[in-house]
Amino acid sequence: MNPIFSELPRQLGVYTLTRLIELRQNTALYEAQQTHVDRAVVLEVLAPGVSHEEEVTFLAQARLRVASSELPHVANVYESLRAEGHWFLTQELPLGRSLAEIAAAGEQLSVPLLCCIITAAAEMYDLCSQVELHAMPLAPSSIFIEDGGEVHFLSPLVEGIQYAPEQQMQALAAALVPLCPQQKASGLGRTMTLLQWLAEGYEGQVLPWTSLGETASTILQQLAEDARIALESSLKYKIAHNPLLIKIRQFVRRWAVYIITYATTIIVLSCLGTFFGMADPVHTAAGDKEAYLCHQGGENEFVLRKPVSMAEYDAFIQAFDEMDDDARDELLDNIPGEVGSVEPANWDSQWNNKSQEEPVTDITYWQALAYAYHNGGTLPTVNQLQALKAAGCDLHEQEWTRSEMETPAPGVYSDYTYLLVNEKGTPVPTDSRNYHNGNCTFRICLPESDED
Repeated sequence: MNPIFSELPRQLGVYTLTRLIELRQNTALYEAQQTHVDRAVVLEVLAPGVSHEEEVTFLAQARLRVASSELPHVANVYESLRAEGHWFLTQELPLGRSLAEIAAAGEQLSVPLLCCIITAAAEMYDLCSQVELHAMPLAPSSIFIEDGGEVHFLSPLVEGIQYAPEQQMQALAAALVPLCPQQKASGLGRTMTLLQWLAEGYEGQVLPWTSLGETASTILQQLAEDARIALESSLKYKIAHNPLLIKIRQFVRRWAVYIITYATTIIVLSCLGTFFGMADPVHTAAGDKEAYLCHQGGENEFVLRKPVSMAEYDAFIQAFDEMDDDARDELLDNIPGEVGSVEPANWDSQWNNKSQEEPVTDITYWQALAYAYHNGGTLPTVNQLQALKAAGCDLHEQEWTRSEMETPAPGVYSDYTYLLVNEKGTPVPTDSRNYHNGNCTFRICLPESDED
């Protein structure tokens, strides 16, 4: 490219000028490439041959911009330099495209993007006025926007001009009007009215930048709400969120998983040749949880290898709280004891001090049974837990089982029933199903037909 200033070389120090962006008073903005770090930047070059007074003003303005580069949405200003006899100011090249580039391509902006630009300009200009920084009206080539709505400005700060919000607003309106959608779009009428306020004021009065920014933000919020309502009223959304169709999809997925899991289990067990063993490790049973296939009393059950975790029990608490009265009564009617709350006694302490993957503790027998029933299973027997122990599975310090001792030892355990098993697989007697402490945890077993 040929620089707009005839005396200006194409190379300024480590920067190579690549295109002219904009002409300002006594300066020209160029996009340039920094040769050693392969970085695109913007150079604002002072015109050759200006007076010493204008040169001093440019340097003071450069220091102002470098010192005030924390303005919202304004590109970072790095430094002022002199090379090849010319002063210039370096700042980052914003992301996205400038409004001038978009207009040159014959494109329009959506209503939300128009409102994003107005909101960002209001934030930037309003802060400038609050801290008494002078900001010039920006041309379309100094306003950049990304597809996601992020807005960036080249530094508008100048020295020695009066505060002129009317000119700032009129320049912004002039830059945006050509980019408005040509066809009717949601919110376009309100946005065009806002642009008219920018260009002419409201009822002859210039509104402050704060009010204009709030109006643009309100339009954005209303458009987002309108889009949400339109989505929820669409046929696709209704189909995706219809309760009956959701249950049908869950049913289909459940049986698909069941069939795949059952077939895989049979193949794995057949290959191992252990189908008639007491406890067989199965890695595809019970969904994605490792379990053991146990054979007892003519029944096949999958016993989970690990006790129920904090995260799993928390999901049960949430599901229980969201149940309607009929579903909750149906679950509790199958439990002969008094469940009361499904929340463990020290639940808050556990939740705050333990990993969610650790076993939940302080569980009563009835709470464990409620969880098991809710998940389509029950508690394992002592024999099943002992089989797991023999197969190398670690048991917890105390785990609830569904086994009971039918004939307690007279004079020793006359009032006790065996419902707990320790880490060695040995029954631990307890006289109450409401017993709980920090050692009580549980795992569940699922019928072979419900391993998913």
